[in-house]
Amino acid sequence: MRGKVTKVKDHDSSLQCLPCLSAFSVDELSVIEGKSIRKKCCRNDYVFWEGDETRFVFVVESGSIKLFKTSEEGREIVIRIMKEGDYFCCVPLHADRKNMVSAVAIEDTSLIVIPAESFHEAVYAGLTPMGIKMLSTLCNRVKHLSSIIENLTFKDVVKRVLIILLDEANAKDPNNNIVTLSLTHQEMASMIGTVREVVSRTMSKLRKGNIVFDSTSREFKVNKQLIIEAMKQA
Repeated sequence: MRGKVTKVKDHDSSLQCLPCLSAFSVDELSVIEGKSIRKKCCRNDYVFWEGDETRFVFVVESGSIKLFKTSEEGREIVIRIMKEGDYFCCVPLHADRKNMVSAVAIEDTSLIVIPAESFHEAVYAGLTPMGIKMLSTLCNRVKHLSSIIENLTFKDVVKRVLIILLDEANAKDPNNNIVTLSLTHQEMASMIGTVREVVSRTMSKLRKGNIVFDSTSREFKVNKQLIIEAMKQA
């Protein structure tokens, strides 16, 4: 991340816009503020890339930041434009510490950059063990929703069906390769944003490749290893 860096002065009010810290006093926030910096970004400067380790939480002081995802073919979907007072990178901090999107300045922008560990400690200090568990669960659900958006936007129906089959098989039985699933074609269609007829045609193709087999009116079996191989080729 390029740009000019300056320290955030003690008792700077910028962090008060964070909902999870808004109940803290200025004195309590001074611990975070003492470790934070102000970062000046020029237009088209990248803040971070999708998949990077989450090392900071960012607050937009002025300007705007585009959060986006990119497909393997280079197609782009804009997730959100962050404006003054917005903050980002909180969710991956409480999930797997990997950024779910890329971020780039779309105009000259000033950011308050908070070290992830300082932010993490401040939030967790005010939570009970149950609150920490709930926060982690919510963040993991947001990450899951982000993957659904990516799949619906960038992946064709065959790959989306394969992803659903693998996810469901791993959730039901993570240890075995052959897993029996009870999913109707309509349920699968609803999960991947298509119609039942398309799923039915896709499942017929998968049966020919022995990825799906022993189908009945109520259930069918899948071969997880063959699903993974098919996903690489799809």
